[in-house]
Amino acid sequence: MKKNRIPYLVLIIVHLALFVVTLIKKKDKKPLLLYFASIGMAYVFEYVVLNIFRGYRYYPKILKRKRLDSVFGAIVSQALTVPVSAIFITCFQLGWGWKIIFALLYTGIEQLFIHLKVFKNRWWKTMYTLVCLPFYFWIVSKWSVYLDQKPRKWIGYLTLFFTFWVNYLNTNFVLVAIFKRFIFKKGWSIHKYYVNFIIAPIYGFIQSIIGLIVTLKGKKIIGLGFLHLVDQLCYRFKLIKMKKWSVYGFLPIHIVMLQIGDMFKQQIPHLMSKREGEEGSR
Repeated sequence: MKKNRIPYLVLIIVHLALFVVTLIKKKDKKPLLLYFASIGMAYVFEYVVLNIFRGYRYYPKILKRKRLDSVFGAIVSQALTVPVSAIFITCFQLGWGWKIIFALLYTGIEQLFIHLKVFKNRWWKTMYTLVCLPFYFWIVSKWSVYLDQKPRKWIGYLTLFFTFWVNYLNTNFVLVAIFKRFIFKKGWSIHKYYVNFIIAPIYGFIQSIIGLIVTLKGKKIIGLGFLHLVDQLCYRFKLIKMKKWSVYGFLPIHIVMLQIGDMFKQQIPHLMSKREGEEGSR
């Protein structure tokens, strides 16, 4: 096993265990709602800092392509390590002291990863991590409080949106990195993976808005049509490069996404219409 993989595997195992403990102890669906919202916020940050401005780079050496390998490292960080810690702190109502302790812990891990040469800062500085993490943990804690308050309906909307967006982005990564089925591109850029991870979040944003609206309205068939229309437009304007893949191959993905959206909608009662609430109580 390549030595670069070991630190990342340790992080994955430890945080998966922490996530399981959180789910078992809380015994409800709220940690899952918070989990997707937390990843969504982390992905917004990662899109700007890593995807666009390349503030740092990961070197887990799991995938052969350097750009894909770096994105895999980012997923370990922003879709597992940081969000799991955030929901753990939130669900167990840990105070500012613990938020700072976790921030110091991850600052130390970042320095260790730099020392082990499995992570490299470019213009980003470790001090930024130390400052940003407690603020991020605080936002997730506030998000949890607002999620329970009916007047804060916009939090429910954003949570559901992030559920769609995160899953679309992760699906794009799996299809590109693992199955090599398609890639978003523009022109003949030699930096095709860089371009893909710029365009894919925008594509996911559009599809997530559609998914959110049709889920709230309960119009899945109409929504599926609009989702497929976006795929067709991307194909017509040559934004998608396909390899042994058809634009119709996205349809099963959209169906699954709409099912996931509907499932999570049921966990946010104040997003349900009055009629749905009455039917659910019978």
